[in-house]
Amino acid sequence: MKEDGRKVYKIQHGWTWIDLDFNDEDEISRLQNESDEFGLWMKNAKNIESTSLAILALEKGGASLVGSLNYLCDPQNADSYELLHFYISNDVLITIDLDIDSIFNYHREKLIKQFNKCENAIEGFLLIIGEVLNNFLDGIDDFEEKLLKLEKKIRTRNPGNLLEEIFECRSEMLFLKQLAIPVEEMLLAMQEAYLDRVEKMDTYRKAVIRVERTMKLLYHYDNQIETLLNINMNVYSYRGNEIIKALTVFTVLVTPITVLGALWGMNFKYMPEFNWKYGYALAWGVILLSTGLIYWWLHEKGWTGDVMKGRKKKRLRKY
Repeated sequence: MKEDGRKVYKIQHGWTWIDLDFNDEDEISRLQNESDEFGLWMKNAKNIESTSLAILALEKGGASLVGSLNYLCDPQNADSYELLHFYISNDVLITIDLDIDSIFNYHREKLIKQFNKCENAIEGFLLIIGEVLNNFLDGIDDFEEKLLKLEKKIRTRNPGNLLEEIFECRSEMLFLKQLAIPVEEMLLAMQEAYLDRVEKMDTYRKAVIRVERTMKLLYHYDNQIETLLNINMNVYSYRGNEIIKALTVFTVLVTPITVLGALWGMNFKYMPEFNWKYGYALAWGVILLSTGLIYWWLHEKGWTGDVMKGRKKKRLRKY
């Protein structure tokens, strides 16, 4: 039930949800006059641009949880973010800048129906956190698809120039962790503030399980990215060694023609080879023989490796 046309909703179990934005100055002023804790929080809320969290002791006993949560952000644009500012006590849930369409798959009316099933404001806020975590898991599913495509590209073609794409995945992984870790901290803070009461709530237990799922998936994908990075670096190293090896073998093999060509290209007046009838053929014979002997020696030492062999394409086995 909405109260007096304001964004104040009386929930069936006796608690109140107040949904505001910073333009609702009259309602914010009224709440500041009614609650010192709310007024203290509001002094800082407008200037907050990142996740924050605090537990406040209430004058009547108990505790309230206040803070801001970054629940929506574009990994391609670090300056874009959506902050949900919240104030939670047992009987009151105040949200500022809650974008219902971005978090929930349904509209405000259905959200209020869901709130009517919650016994207190704490449970109502946990319902919101559960939906935020669902969105995180959807984002992780999209990330998983991107990571699988990258793994397939490395496994099938392995072009050796995927370092930038791997770093992009790692950057996105860090971004997802930055979203998930504050939610994990928030659930721990709720446990600290409300102890056994919150642990008995189904919404809390579900949120904890979703956080564990999220963090385990992120840990698993982080290991996969590290493995892909190591594979890519090993490919770079291997191909670099192959290039150096090929250049070395080529340099050694052309040494005879380089040395003898330089020797017989001298312009000294007296060089007996110039007058030999078969000097040209002899020169080629010396060059080819010395080159062949050098190649045979390198091959016997096992230093040519696969440099002189063609590269064969291998078909992948299907598992």
